[in-house]
Amino acid sequence: MTVPIGSRAFEILETLVGSAGLLVTKHDLIRSVWAGLTVEDNTLQVHISAVRKALGEDRNLLKTVSGRGYTLSGDWRSGHLDQPAAAPVPVPVDMPFSNNLPSVRASLIGREDCLSALTDVLSAYRATTLVGIGGIGKTKLAIELARRVAPSFNDSVALVELATLQDATGAASATARALKLASNERQVTPASIAQAIGTRRLLLVLDNCEHVIEAAAQIASAVLRYCPNAAVLATSREGLRIEGEYIAAIPPLTVPRADAHDAELLLRESAVELFVARTRALRAGFVAGAAELQKIAAICRRLDGIPLALEFAAARAANLGVDTVLLRLDKRFELLNGGRRDQLPRHQTLRATLDWSYDLLAPAEQSLLCRLAMFPAGFTLDAAIAMMEDTLSRSDVIETLFNLVGKSLVSLDPSFEGRWRLLESTRAYALEKLEDAGLVNEVARRQAGFLRHVIAPLGDSSPAPDDISRFGQEIGNVHAALDWAFSPNGDTALGIELTAGFVPVWMQLLSFVECSTRIERALAHFSAEFTCVPKLKAQLYVAMGFALLNTTGSADRMKGALSIGLALAEELSDLELQLKAVWTLWSYNLNSGQYAEAREVGERYLEIALRTGNPANEIVGRRLIGAATHFFGAQEDARRDLTLSLDHAAHGLDDGANQMWFLLNQSVLAKAMLARVLLLQGKIGQSRSLAAECLQEAQREKDRLAVAYALRNAVCPIALMTHDLVAADRAISSLLELVTREGIAFWTSWTSCLKGQLLIQQGKHGDGIALLRSGLKARTENGWLMRNPEFLGSLAEGLLASGEAAKALAEVEEALSMARQGSQLWCLADLLRIKAEILLADDPSDLSRAEVLLAEGLSVARDQQCRFYELNVAAAWAAIMAKSNRQQMAVHLVGPVSALFDQEIDLPALAFARALAEMPRISSHDGDGSAPCTCH
Repeated sequence: MTVPIGSRAFEILETLVGSAGLLVTKHDLIRSVWAGLTVEDNTLQVHISAVRKALGEDRNLLKTVSGRGYTLSGDWRSGHLDQPAAAPVPVPVDMPFSNNLPSVRASLIGREDCLSALTDVLSAYRATTLVGIGGIGKTKLAIELARRVAPSFNDSVALVELATLQDATGAASATARALKLASNERQVTPASIAQAIGTRRLLLVLDNCEHVIEAAAQIASAVLRYCPNAAVLATSREGLRIEGEYIAAIPPLTVPRADAHDAELLLRESAVELFVARTRALRAGFVAGAAELQKIAAICRRLDGIPLALEFAAARAANLGVDTVLLRLDKRFELLNGGRRDQLPRHQTLRATLDWSYDLLAPAEQSLLCRLAMFPAGFTLDAAIAMMEDTLSRSDVIETLFNLVGKSLVSLDPSFEGRWRLLESTRAYALEKLEDAGLVNEVARRQAGFLRHVIAPLGDSSPAPDDISRFGQEIGNVHAALDWAFSPNGDTALGIELTAGFVPVWMQLLSFVECSTRIERALAHFSAEFTCVPKLKAQLYVAMGFALLNTTGSADRMKGALSIGLALAEELSDLELQLKAVWTLWSYNLNSGQYAEAREVGERYLEIALRTGNPANEIVGRRLIGAATHFFGAQEDARRDLTLSLDHAAHGLDDGANQMWFLLNQSVLAKAMLARVLLLQGKIGQSRSLAAECLQEAQREKDRLAVAYALRNAVCPIALMTHDLVAADRAISSLLELVTREGIAFWTSWTSCLKGQLLIQQGKHGDGIALLRSGLKARTENGWLMRNPEFLGSLAEGLLASGEAAKALAEVEEALSMARQGSQLWCLADLLRIKAEILLADDPSDLSRAEVLLAEGLSVARDQQCRFYELNVAAAWAAIMAKSNRQQMAVHLVGPVSALFDQEIDLPALAFARALAEMPRISSHDGDGSAPCTCH
């Protein structure tokens, strides 16, 4: 059997054969085959690949010696090709063929890299087919490529234009005419054409082969077999499928990313460059500013970077303006119909281009293409099979799908493995065909049913990490299915089931706003006449409460949804669903700053959890009680419950198991809260270590929501409270980046407040005050008051440092009122300290008011066993005493509590206490013994 191979590749093969199995270095190969030329390694690699392909089953004979070169084993001998028997075609055997390429050169934008790569391919392979969807620019690229390599063929290039042929019978005659062969058309065959070419050098360009694909393949195959110095370059929407063929898929032009905004970067994308150039050619004064370039970029993305579609759009933009084109792209087949008159008829409108491709498809291919158009976000093989299960077998669907891929109407999705997609224009065309056939509802129902089947195994559980990406790829398809299901011609029951099924996916992807919106739409379709599984309604209300918890939705809306969901769950005696409702109700109370109520709800949760007999539920209950107790101010009780929630062995669970419940990593949440408790109890080193541990665990699990909780609840506040400003800045920046990237609106107010606290500690009081006010305003408007007293206290300190004592006093008064009303008692001692310092700054001579508050704060801190705030309050009071000639009293006040902290711990209050202890003792009558006053 003969195998076609390019001349350069053949020279490589000759060189390797001549080495008799010894190593031939890359340098020696390049010097032998490309003498005097500068050639890069990738060019050599293309040709080596061609040799391997030609060797077929014997490809292992050619081995790569890494970093050095190649060896070829085996026994080799030379031979001669048999010449064909063919009808005579009169032509002088030594006359070179003329070059019939168009004299007018068309500019090619964005194809230079493609041209360079294909030039290498043409020297390595004797048969190259450029494939791609209609309008991708195959013909222009082939002509320019042929022009570039023509010197290698003694300028003998024959372009055969097959587009105008009505059927395959004229392909051989068209080839003979292009070669200027004197022949009787009835006598011309592929073999006779090959005999006429003989041993002369020739590049035969067969353009637009798709509608005469069999005839074109026969011609190319004959030339490759019998004409050793000829090569074939073809263009088609599918490969010729002949021996030795290299299929080069022509990609669309590059389009800008959706988040790209820089004008210079936008203009570097070849699709934008083509659009601007074509528009300017038709309207000389056209200048695209930054805003207009953004719209052009959007047009390029919508048209998938297809050159022909872009040229149509540019022609319309020259007359109608860019805004009009962008707005009317939904009617693209009416809009994009202004092709040049010198183009083929099928290239004069976008619809005609797609009609040409569609009409060449078999009925089964047409049917599958139209059904796949129902998937805007791409599809899997299982989806394609499901859409055709009533008409085709699994094997037939696979073959039909691969035919559509081969014909450039379906492409692999580069973003995801095992998925395919239709270009947007192809999809819009196929949807029109569905509409014309009256099949939209039938196909939409099938698509929605398939998606419900995909998500059904998830049930009430959270998706495993490996499933998140797989389910996430279907979001765009789920949108389309739900839009249809809740339309007048849709299926409400199917839409509600699909919504409930997909809730865990939206939540795991942190798409809380979308989740709550979709749930509200589903709930709006419940009516007295509508019947469905009762549990679905309960699930949706509970899920909406959780989603609203993580959005900027109001606390009242969240509580209303939860109340309905909990009542329905109780009617159903569904303990697991009751747990989710009660947990979310607990979270409502916690986030609204009602910690006494939160503790009560936590105890209710634990009671239900014990009834389930599931120890994993019990550890969640312990955590809920511990967290509420911490904010309530009972730190030792909180430490006990939180420690118990982390003791898996005590609950009969595997030690170290990463317990997930309702999308949340319970281990991370418990450790983050316990780290806060340890800080308040004065165990600074343990607190920092545990905070870092819970963050690392969340990052290791790639759990974005857990990372957010670890940063917000532990890492950020602990760094701020211990004045580790470098660590605080790093942690807050990480949280802000995560919140911004994931679009979690609910968390934005948290980042504003945390950043505001940091700026005030850094001395940037104005900026810090502004951020705190902004964050507090958003949180208060939505009813979320968790930790607001703490933030108001920081705001008061910032105002005091800015010389606004009266405003500072008003803010701390509000903080104290809020803390007492909601039992947010954990920071009460510190708020009393802040108020005392404000009063003292307002009237330094009146120590009594400040000292009364500090005495109260000290008592609160001791009652709560909160050594951290006991230290801060004692240091603040000791500073007043030291300044008023009561140094010995100051030492006795702050010394015992400071001694309880490890020596390596560095806090401002500890530094003050240690410095005070080292000062010479001054009696009360010795005058004004001053001491540094930095204590918080």
